[in-house]
Amino acid sequence: MNKFENVDIFASLDAIMRQNTGFFQSDFDIDKEIIAKAAASPNREDKTLLWFCRPSGTHCFKGRDVFLKDTAAHNTWCFYKEQTCDCVLAYAVELTGRERGKIKGNLYELDYARQYERVKDNALAADTVKLIYEHGTREIPAGQHFNGNPDTSLGKFEHFEAVPNDPDALQFLLREEKQKRDKLTPGDFKEHTAALRAGLIEAEARRIVQEMKRRDTPNSPNRTHFMVELSPTFMQLASSKDTDRLFSMLPYKTLSFSKIEGRHGTYALIDKNENRGTDIRRVRPSIRAKRRPEKGGCKIKKSRIGGMSMIRLTVEETNLLSIYNEDGKRGLTENINAALPFMDEDMRELAKRTLAKIAPLTENEYAELAIFAADEV
Repeated sequence: MNKFENVDIFASLDAIMRQNTGFFQSDFDIDKEIIAKAAASPNREDKTLLWFCRPSGTHCFKGRDVFLKDTAAHNTWCFYKEQTCDCVLAYAVELTGRERGKIKGNLYELDYARQYERVKDNALAADTVKLIYEHGTREIPAGQHFNGNPDTSLGKFEHFEAVPNDPDALQFLLREEKQKRDKLTPGDFKEHTAALRAGLIEAEARRIVQEMKRRDTPNSPNRTHFMVELSPTFMQLASSKDTDRLFSMLPYKTLSFSKIEGRHGTYALIDKNENRGTDIRRVRPSIRAKRRPEKGGCKIKKSRIGGMSMIRLTVEETNLLSIYNEDGKRGLTENINAALPFMDEDMRELAKRTLAKIAPLTENEYAELAIFAADEV
């Protein structure tokens, strides 16, 4: 867990959301209103918020409210751990001020499951609700209905808040939370979002592999392939590079990504005779590739009469070769051509481009390519 200090709060949370929230991203507009009001508040307690995003939405609450039983903030924070299997990215947000019109502050990465346990174990009773009006306040029992209409004496209704039975205990709890956050190691935010993106791809690869293992019989329409739908959330978030990376992590020689007539979504398909007992692959440069100065690909010098020429492969092209690489150039070409009919348009274009690049190579020259090795995890 890391902390990210003096960041643009809106831009940073938006970047995090785009690594996990495929649907209902407009929820973040509500969060921004909550954050803006907190930033403008003179109350120091309002400056600490708890925020999380999930595949279908986001939520933002005052930190104090999450630790008060039976509040909407407390119940919502606990709900997604108790009632769903959603991937939740959670952060504490401390607002420190404005700079050139931007709300600045610190973000603290939270382990949502552990934070849930702390909330459940330490939440305090709040049997009273304070109604705040333009010219004063009044209190009512928690659970009693109120309508938010103006009060004849106190004026316009502004907002309400839960009142802890033991205010000192709440302040002690909030200080403890801050002390824990302050001990976190400062992190690089760009590296953090890159790690979240890598985690998104790896999680999808693991899910597909597990689903393939669970299938007892081929489930494609013609019963010749096993197939698993790519997560709609993943597809909503993923770029073409992300799907290429996912493709390279799946350990199947007959793999293709394709649409299925009459069905929504994109599917990973493998031949019914494919070995489904293997685990995901992590793609890393081979020893030979590490020695080369170029980033993001590999090259080979190809001797010709009259001089030298170069063939360069991108990361995506190299990853594709690592999937279908079998029995040299000839075997690889046969494997890719056999899979072409099952690939989606983008993957088919990548495959054709890759085949065109290696076409001039002899078998010996192909063997010299520094192809990325894939290690099983």
